[in-house]
This record gives sequence, structure tokens and C-alpha cells, in this order.
Amino acid sequence: MIKTKITLFAVLFSVFAIAYADGAHPGITTELVIRTPDDWSGSKLPPYLNDAPEIALMRYIIPPQTALPIHQHPSINAAYVMEGEVTVVKEGGGERTFRKGEAIIEMVGKWHHGINRGSVSTELIVFYATAKDLPLAVKKD
Repeated sequence: MIKTKITLFAVLFSVFAIAYADGAHPGITTELVIRTPDDWSGSKLPPYLNDAPEIALMRYIIPPQTALPIHQHPSINAAYVMEGEVTVVKEGGGERTFRKGEAIIEMVGKWHHGINRGSVSTELIVFYATAKDLPLAVKKD
């Protein structure tokens, strides 16, 4: 089995862009939102899963002035901010705010949490490249 370090998120965008970049489909536009081997903090993503892949797509709505619990992800995932903004805070220091229209490549295996410090709800669409029975997130005790 060939191991790959690119996320399925980037692959899906690339395949879509290639399929419709020939000009034969008028009115369809494509935009690569993000493609990177690094998470939002600058760390390299781990090698992709060795097990059969499973895709999960979640929609999260975070009310204003609300923080998610501290957690980590066992698999590669990426979020797109549909509305509002979210600040991702890394345990031990470091944070970054993402606004509507931006993508977040999440950290894998590192404790962090998100917080909506704004005055409107934040809506995120999160794509997980995971495996059967692997949790999407693990909360810190």
C-alpha cells in the first residue's frame, strides 16, 4: 500500500479542479481554498492512515462567546468557516483566528480548543479523513 502525506481534502479539490479546468463546462468555477502539508500552527501533518479510509463531514455551530472543550484529533481533518470566526488555541501557547471564507488545517494528536469570541454564531464545515471506529475527537479529562 502506498502511504501518502496529502489529505483527502486537498485531493478532492484537486480532482474537481482538474475535471472542470478544461473550459468545457461554462459557468463552473473552481478555487483551491488551501493545500498544505502543515497544520495551522506550522507543524507537519502525520502520514495518512494505514487502514481503510472513512470520510466524515460534520457541521458545527458555535454560539457567540462559547468555547469548545479541550480536545485532540486522532486523524487528519480540515474545516471551512462558513460564517463568523473561531480562534483555535493550542495548549501550551499559540493561537490563530480564522474568519468566514478561511480554511483550518487542524492539528493531529495535539491538545487544543476553539472559541468563538465574536458576537455572531460561527458555522464550520469539518471534513475528517478517518478510519472505522476511530473517534473524530478525544476530549481531555
